[in-house]
Amino acid sequence: MKFRQWMLVCMIPLMMLGSCHENDRKAGNQQDSVAAVVRKDSPVVNNTVVPDSLPTEAYIAELVRRREAISRQVASMDTATAVKMYLSLSAYVDSAIAGLMHNESPWLDKYVEYYIPEKGITVPPPQVVSRIRLLATAGIEPWEVGEGYTDLRAVPDFYTHLFKSSLPPDYTAYLQLKADEDTVLYSADAGLAVPFSLIGTRALNWEKFLDTYPNSALAPAAKELYEWYCIDYLFGEDNTPAFDRQEDLTSLVPENRQEYTSFVAQHGNTKTGAVVAGYLQKLSTAKSYEPFRAQIKATIEAVHAPKK
Repeated sequence: MKFRQWMLVCMIPLMMLGSCHENDRKAGNQQDSVAAVVRKDSPVVNNTVVPDSLPTEAYIAELVRRREAISRQVASMDTATAVKMYLSLSAYVDSAIAGLMHNESPWLDKYVEYYIPEKGITVPPPQVVSRIRLLATAGIEPWEVGEGYTDLRAVPDFYTHLFKSSLPPDYTAYLQLKADEDTVLYSADAGLAVPFSLIGTRALNWEKFLDTYPNSALAPAAKELYEWYCIDYLFGEDNTPAFDRQEDLTSLVPENRQEYTSFVAQHGNTKTGAVVAGYLQKLSTAKSYEPFRAQIKATIEAVHAPKK
C-alpha cells in the first residue's frame, strides 16, 4: 500500500538524523555519530535495554515515562539536547508502535467492521474502547488507512506539543508541517483523499521549507515529500488520476487543468509554479504518457537537487 510505504519513507530518515541546526551542520558522518550518542547516552534512554516484545501496558508505561521526563526538562534544555531527546524518543516511538500493533492486532484487524454507515461513526465494543483509552494515555491512536487496514500512530501533535520551541527552527518547522498534514488522511485505496488544490499547497509549503533550510539534516526527507506531492498533484493516483484515460494526454480532467492554470497564475514566481507551467507547456506537445511523466518527474527532482 502506498500510504504504508510513505510512512516508512518518512520514518527512516528521522532515525538517522544528527544535529540539523543550520549553522552547526558538519560534513562527513556527523549524523551517524550523533545518532549513536543518542542511542547510547541520551538522558531519555537511560541505557535501558528494551526487549523486542513487551506487553502493551509496558510500552505505554515507558512512553508515558519518556514524555514526562522530557516535559520536565524542556523549558531549560538547549537545542542540542532537545535534538538528542527528540531522536531518542522518535526511535522508541517507532519501535513501540510496531510492538503495539502486533499486540493489538486482534481488534485492529477488525476495526473497520466497527463502522456504522447509517450513523457515519465507528463504534468499537467496550473491550476495544478500553484499549483505545489506554493507548491514548501515551498519545497513540488508531488510524484507518484504507483497504480495510487500521494502523496505530502517534497523534499529529505528539512532538510539537511536547517539544514546543525547544528544537532548532528547522526541526520545529518540519514537525509542525507534518503535524498539520497528519490531521487528515492523505491517501487510501489507491486514491487521493484530499483535493488537488491542497496537494499543491503542501508542495509549496515544502518548497518554502527547503528554500529556508537547504542545509538541514531534514532536507532529504523534506525533498522526498516535496517530490511526492508534486507528482501526485500533477498526475494523481490510480483511483484519482489527473487524466480520464492514462494513455491519452488530451484527456486531462478539466477541473485539473483549471486548478493548474490557477496555480500558475497565483504562484508563477515559485519553483513549484515553474514546474506546473512547464507541465502545461510540455503537455501540449507530448505524445505519450510514460515519457511525459518521466520528463516531469526529472524536472521535479532537479528543483532541489544538490548544487555541484
